[in-house]
Amino acid sequence: MSEQVEQVRTADVEVEASRLVRIIAAVVLIVLSATFLVGVFDIRSPKGLDPQGPRFFPLLVTSAWLLLSIGYLVEGLRAPRRTPEAGPAEPTETGGGIADRSWFEPVAISALLVLYAFLVVPLGYLIATALLFFAAARVLGSRQVARDIVVAVVLSVVVYIAFTQFLDISLPEGVLGL
Repeated sequence: MSEQVEQVRTADVEVEASRLVRIIAAVVLIVLSATFLVGVFDIRSPKGLDPQGPRFFPLLVTSAWLLLSIGYLVEGLRAPRRTPEAGPAEPTETGGGIADRSWFEPVAISALLVLYAFLVVPLGYLIATALLFFAAARVLGSRQVARDIVVAVVLSVVVYIAFTQFLDISLPEGVLGL
């Protein structure tokens, strides 16, 4: 009997911790998206451009980001504080708690994106993006090194050509000087 009570309490604590993590993540996302949204209005638009101008797409993306973040916060606030049934907790594959590594992938991908932001200008778009794609594939569980390298390089080159040749948008050249 005591073991069942302990399992229920553990499950309730895990549900509450998961709910709290979602709320904190949503607040962080709201702050970040609001900061970027304010920054969008610093984009200057030369006279004579079309009505949308250069800030249209960033405004669209950051507004969507803010709305989705608010939706995520509402979802976190509406989540139940306790498990719906009072039966014994179901064992999970990850085990929960500190040993649970479900946090690793989003944190690692976020760290890779921050690193990418610092490396894209000095290394150039092609090299930095290929490294980002390769590292992201590894973080997400891929163990096929050759395929990851080929996909990262091909995808980076295709996007680079699409932006520079077809859309006439310059991307950082970096050490390659392209």
